[in-house]
Amino acid sequence: MSAINTISNNKIKEITKFHLKKYRDESGLFIVEGLKAVEELINEKIEIINIYALKDTNISKLNYPVTVIDENIIKKLSTTNSPCEIVAVAKQKKYAVEGLKNKNKLILLDSISDPGNLGTIIRSAAAFGVEGIILYGNSIELYSPKVIRSTAGNFFKIPIVEIKDLNTLKQFVKGYTLIGTTLSKENNITFEECGKLNKYIIMFGSEAKGLSADLSNLADKNIKLNMKNNVESINLAISVSIVIYELFNL
Repeated sequence: MSAINTISNNKIKEITKFHLKKYRDESGLFIVEGLKAVEELINEKIEIINIYALKDTNISKLNYPVTVIDENIIKKLSTTNSPCEIVAVAKQKKYAVEGLKNKNKLILLDSISDPGNLGTIIRSAAAFGVEGIILYGNSIELYSPKVIRSTAGNFFKIPIVEIKDLNTLKQFVKGYTLIGTTLSKENNITFEECGKLNKYIIMFGSEAKGLSADLSNLADKNIKLNMKNNVESINLAISVSIVIYELFNL
């Protein structure tokens, strides 16, 4: 077990760069905070560059080399005001878009912008049996520290791919039934009917604008949650969680 005792150490300086998206993109590395999330890295066999922890952290279950650091250094490495006792640097895992073609039950998130919502959706998707997630358009960065934290140790339990443009998406979705989620569309499908489909993608819009016109027009069917008349909408992560729970628990 090695140790670093100074905040001016070059390794520490290098790791703090990964707080910024620019350096995460350039290096292909990212920061993971918290014992549960670090355990997930190991369990899912993600390539780990190094693990840094306070001296009294319970690392016996990790079975992985750890560099001991003090509280000043952990504060420097942390992306929150209340640092965890352990931080890891790991290599981003990229899934090929075509790797999802053999999956039958997918969700698509259209230009989602809130990292907490994305993290919560990933967590719910892993819990309720979604086979993969498509991040479409101008969505929040997948490896944002806030997204990682919000998944609560479930980040790598489900494959996630990014598709930026409509033409690429149109090619990918051949063979799938596309289900939109908007209150303004007719041609509705029930949860029971949707659950009987062989291959489908449920498409959810962004927090601010909902499902884009391009995707709404691309949808074969539309599904919606019935709400009381005096409620216009609910949080995106809650909406997605309810829909996928209903579908996968029929």
